[in-house]
Amino acid sequence: METSEAISRAMTVREYDRSKSLDKSSIRKIIDAGRMTASARNMQAWSFIAITDRDLLGKIADLSPSGRHISNAAFAIAVVTDPQNRWSEIDSTRAVQSMTIEAWDLGLGNSWVGSIDRDKVKDLLKIPRNLNILTILPFGFPTKNYKGKKSRKPFDDVAYLNQFGIKFN
Repeated sequence: METSEAISRAMTVREYDRSKSLDKSSIRKIIDAGRMTASARNMQAWSFIAITDRDLLGKIADLSPSGRHISNAAFAIAVVTDPQNRWSEIDSTRAVQSMTIEAWDLGLGNSWVGSIDRDKVKDLLKIPRNLNILTILPFGFPTKNYKGKKSRKPFDDVAYLNQFGIKFN
C-alpha cells in the first residue's frame, strides 16, 4: 500500500476478528516503525511494551473505561514516556502515528485509548513509577471493511498559505 493511501484510509478500529492469528514478526514490524520515528535531539525517550497475554489484555481492558475493546485485540502496545524529557510525549505521539500506519499497511487496525487507570496498569506491566503511560494501543484485524475514504473537512477549510485565512490557489 502506498503511504498516502494508508494515511488517507487508516481509521480507528475497536472491533477485532479474533479468529485470525498474528505472528510475532508483525508485532516487531509495528514496534520497529515506532522505534524508527524521528525524535527531538534523537533522544528516543520512549519504550514500547507489546502485550500478547490474553489474561493481561483483559485486566488492562477492565482498567480502561474507554478501552474495553482491548480484551478482544490480537495484542496491544503500551507506550511509555519519560517525563524528564520535555519532548517525550510529542515524540511518542509521532511514534504512535508511525505504528498506526505500519499496522494499517499490514491489514491491522488500532485505536488510541486515553482513559486508563495509569497507576494500576503501570503496576500490572511493572513500569517504574518515574515513567508515564501515554496510551495503550490495541491492534487487531478489523471485523468491518474499512476500504472507503474517511470523511474529512475540505483542504481549503484547514490549510492556508503564509498567513491564516489566505487560501492555496
